[in-house]
Amino acid sequence: MKDKELTPSDEKEVRSNPAHKKKKKKHSKGFIIFKKLMTVIATTLLSLLLVIIITGTIVSTALTVYVLNFMDDSTSITLQQLESGSDTYFYSTTKNAAGEDEYKVLHENKNNFQRLPVSIDKIPQHVRNAFVYTEDERFYVHDGVDYKRTFSAFLNMFLHFYDTEQGGSTITQQLIKNLTGDNERSPQRKIREIFSAMQLEKSYSKDEILEEYLNYISFGGATNGIQLASIRYFGKNSEELTIPEAAVLAAIPKSPEDYGPFAYYHQDDDLTKPLVIDGRANNKPRQEYVLYKLYENGAITYDEYQEYIVTPLIFTDSEEYLKEHPEAEAQEMEDKQKAYSWILDAAYFEAQEIFKEKFNITDDDVARAKIDNGGYKIYLSYDENMQEYVEQKFLDINNIVPEYTVRRYADLKLANGSWGQDGVNEEYLPHVAFVALNYDGELLCAVGNIGEKTHSLVTNFAVKEPRQVGSTIKPISGYAYGIESGDLTWGSDIKDLAVKTGDDGQPWPKNYGGAVGGGGNIKTYYALQQSYNTCSAQLVDRYSVEEVYKFAKEKLGVKLAAADKDYSPLSLGALHYGITVENLVNAYLPYGNNGIYNEAHLITRIEDSSQQVIYQNNGNPRQAVSDETAWVMNRLLKNVVENGTGTAARLGNKVVCGKTGTTQDWHDEAFVGLTRDFASGITIGYDISDDNLYVPSGISASVWQNIIGEYANTMYPETGRDFEPVKSVIEMPMCPITGRIASQYCGGTITGYWKSEITDTYSPPYCDGSHGYTAPAGTGGSSTGTDTGTGTDTGAATGGGDVSGGAGGATGGDVGGGDAGGGYVGGGDVSGGGGDAGGGYVGGGDVGGGDAGGAAGGGAGVLEY
Repeated sequence: MKDKELTPSDEKEVRSNPAHKKKKKKHSKGFIIFKKLMTVIATTLLSLLLVIIITGTIVSTALTVYVLNFMDDSTSITLQQLESGSDTYFYSTTKNAAGEDEYKVLHENKNNFQRLPVSIDKIPQHVRNAFVYTEDERFYVHDGVDYKRTFSAFLNMFLHFYDTEQGGSTITQQLIKNLTGDNERSPQRKIREIFSAMQLEKSYSKDEILEEYLNYISFGGATNGIQLASIRYFGKNSEELTIPEAAVLAAIPKSPEDYGPFAYYHQDDDLTKPLVIDGRANNKPRQEYVLYKLYENGAITYDEYQEYIVTPLIFTDSEEYLKEHPEAEAQEMEDKQKAYSWILDAAYFEAQEIFKEKFNITDDDVARAKIDNGGYKIYLSYDENMQEYVEQKFLDINNIVPEYTVRRYADLKLANGSWGQDGVNEEYLPHVAFVALNYDGELLCAVGNIGEKTHSLVTNFAVKEPRQVGSTIKPISGYAYGIESGDLTWGSDIKDLAVKTGDDGQPWPKNYGGAVGGGGNIKTYYALQQSYNTCSAQLVDRYSVEEVYKFAKEKLGVKLAAADKDYSPLSLGALHYGITVENLVNAYLPYGNNGIYNEAHLITRIEDSSQQVIYQNNGNPRQAVSDETAWVMNRLLKNVVENGTGTAARLGNKVVCGKTGTTQDWHDEAFVGLTRDFASGITIGYDISDDNLYVPSGISASVWQNIIGEYANTMYPETGRDFEPVKSVIEMPMCPITGRIASQYCGGTITGYWKSEITDTYSPPYCDGSHGYTAPAGTGGSSTGTDTGTGTDTGAATGGGDVSGGAGGATGGDVGGGDAGGGYVGGGDVSGGGGDAGGGYVGGGDVGGGDAGGAAGGGAGVLEY
């Protein structure tokens, strides 16, 4: 019967009438709880799954980006990096007649790595097979990485499937390791290596890679490459090797010190159990393994495998071989390596620092090995003539300083050579070192000590060992800062006064000889000329230790230690560690080079084995101080040599600008001298600090003179006598009272130098003459005065006072009241005798009371404050 269709009103009634609703099945309370629990678990698991998926996606993305970053390191790997072998060359650079660079080999290094390259077609197939099937049996089918071996080696690290460490590197990866020198044991290195291997395989054929590998791998000691190994172990070329002999050689690279047939030594274990390493015995089972791999890969038959295992081998050290080759008994002795020259030592020291920075190496020996074995070409800047000249001087200390004046005796060592006192005095001579730089920063000459050089890479006081430099620090600290800032000028007053009380309760510092500063004012030029310690300390105090330290370090490149940020190092040169003579001379370069600083360097260029330039240095020039500051400092240093502590360095044909330095108790002395042609410096002193070891006071300038004076004076006739002046600097007489640029009413003939530049803090200081100067009584003199005068050469530096002097001469004359008159300034060179308006244009002496003031000017011409 057909169901009755419900009308809309019927449907409404059914929905509204509870009697018509379907009854729901009731569940137990336990079921409801279980249902809710399962819902929570399902939701939690789903959330965890989503978190894992999202986290995995993020990690995978990050890991992919991380790994891909290593691809950049693989693009520059080329086989040409090995083509020149390991020989590293050092070249000296000279100019030919056309002004072009010419190169001469100074040194070729063959010490640690030797090989005789051979092309792949000269290497028999069975020799190639021996290495491929032993080291990388899927070499011809993979793309540089054997993922099966790599994954197996990775698992073996944790699960130890194999008794020994299982390597996963392919032949290509091993070659990459040799190319880069990257031996770091880390996942990062392995990733870099994998990408590099893949890149190499895209660029070169399998035969090219295998050829380079067989020509490069080590077979023990200095023997590298299949050809040299064949000759060393079997006395034949690689193309003559038999299969058993090839297996011997293929067994070696895994560990040459263990499997090398000529390796034999005892190694003590806990000093009680001698461990014997017998390379010949160790090589045999390894050779059998190689032969088995050849059989396993179908390169030889089983019968051949059995035959080759027992085939006798004739090594070049065997009696049988020597009997057949008697000439081998006269084995060529390796030439005893000559001691490196001082300049080659310097080149190695500099190269080590370059390689350590470039390749992130921390150890000197590792850097040195990379230099020696990398096939580099290293170009040097030194002057062969100067180097040879100075080295000859250094062969005998008497060429530099009379030996008897520096020979000292002290009880410092025991009979066995260890430190201690045994009542016996030993003889000591000081070290001496010399460095010269041109103004481009190129090292021209470096000699690290006196006497014949008998060893390589020895203690080098020129470029390697820091020394105390004493007062040579002054022109590159407070004085330079003051002049550059505009606060200090040629004639500024600096107090001759201690800046603090020392640990001993006494004023600090004291001047030469222990004199306590008197508290008076000293003009800048004279304070540096006489090297007043008090004045130097006053400048550091005035400008602050922090600022002077920063200036010397950053502007002038002085390699100060953090502990040198103090008064004593910056004022007197009592440095914590010291600096090298090279660094000291380098800091002075701007004063002969218009304020331009070029960093000292012996190495101008380094090329790798593929002739790619990996390092270049032109001095990296920069403006350290203004050209005007540099010229004022240059003239101050000239005054030191002409009138102050450095007079022993004066030359006849060349102006010398320089500064002496002496350390406490005369343990060390230093001198820096600038000529128009180059800058140079010396140090002389003792390695050991002891009261009995000291050098004669004030000899540094004469030591410099004896080493390089004649050379500097005669070898540059084509250049001028003096430096080219900076024309904007004001060169004028100085007022002896105010220290400013003299006016017509100021007495004085001391020439001073002032910067012309005007800044917010500086303008050239002119004297207006209103400083108490009184014109002498009398009528002056005629404008036709004579060039005679009767002044005397008496008086003293402080005779009537540095300024007023004494009466000088009565009638003026060419030198006024005498060459020294009543002192350096007054009563002679400056005030002199009478003359028109106080002895003439400037006062008595050369100008007033003589040539310009008249023959017999009236009055004494007294200067008053």
